[in-house]
Amino acid sequence: MVRMKKHASRLILVSILVIMAAAWAPTVSIAEPVRIAQIQAAKVFHGVGKVTGVDAQAGLVTIDHEAIAGLMDAMEMQYEAKPAKMLEGLQKGDSVSFDVDGKTLALLGIRKK
Repeated sequence: MVRMKKHASRLILVSILVIMAAAWAPTVSIAEPVRIAQIQAAKVFHGVGKVTGVDAQAGLVTIDHEAIAGLMDAMEMQYEAKPAKMLEGLQKGDSVSFDVDGKTLALLGIRKK
């Protein structure tokens, strides 16, 4: 009987400690990553880089760009231009600043520097 009481006491103590730890632990909502993705999707991001390839007829441009704050690290990436006409006059080697849709990653604007 005494042994059972000790076991029950330990079980109660452990349960209380677990509840206290859970109450003090920083809370991170499961919805947080979803909320962050929604914020990014609703935004237009700005980048700078160098054109490494252009296919104006297909509406594609490849840019070796610096990190785009809040969206992605520095990398070389191909973008689809919406509309494709904005790529006319761009050449490999041009330094550019550009705007990217956070959801589709479509190129919304591009300017030679």
